[in-house]
Amino acid sequence: MKKIYKQEYINYHESILVVCPDCGEDAVVKNESDYQRATLECRHCNLKRAGLETIVFKVFVKINCPVCAHAIRFEQGNLKEKPIGVTVKCDACESSFQMKPRTEKYCNCAVKEEGLIHDKVFGHPYYFQQDFKGKLFWARNREHLLEMENYVSSDLRRRSSYGARMVEKLPTFIKEAKNREAILKILQKWKNSYK
Repeated sequence: MKKIYKQEYINYHESILVVCPDCGEDAVVKNESDYQRATLECRHCNLKRAGLETIVFKVFVKINCPVCAHAIRFEQGNLKEKPIGVTVKCDACESSFQMKPRTEKYCNCAVKEEGLIHDKVFGHPYYFQQDFKGKLFWARNREHLLEMENYVSSDLRRRSSYGARMVEKLPTFIKEAKNREAILKILQKWKNSYK
């Protein structure tokens, strides 16, 4: 009897499994779309971080020196607090001035491993990902993994009548019959790695 794919509504965006920066095990990022509410928690080493901890400021000053008219350009980044004023110095006449800078706020989530998928707030790589014939194969969390497994292992896949679902947007290499067995082995390995 052929297995028919049947999708159930699952929220894949509620949480993401990432590699914990402290212990290398799985950690959970919640509320990735809102850095003010985002959290990172590892159940293995008890690491806890808030998205607000990743917020830093960058300051800019762009003026002409009031003494000699030489262009002054000042920029400083990665500041934990928004400064009220900064001291800038003219390279030409060596005069110093206290200025109110222009500031930008941004998330300091430095990506450590190029070529991998990372969460947007903390910059840690997804826990489930690996190369598959030169293409990156990944899953956001266990629910995403199980839904892909359900889809790939099905013999009959019906299209949704109300908009494209996640599985219909999967890259072709995941849906191809010739890759089915290899993809299912990877998904099974990932399931076994997450207890």
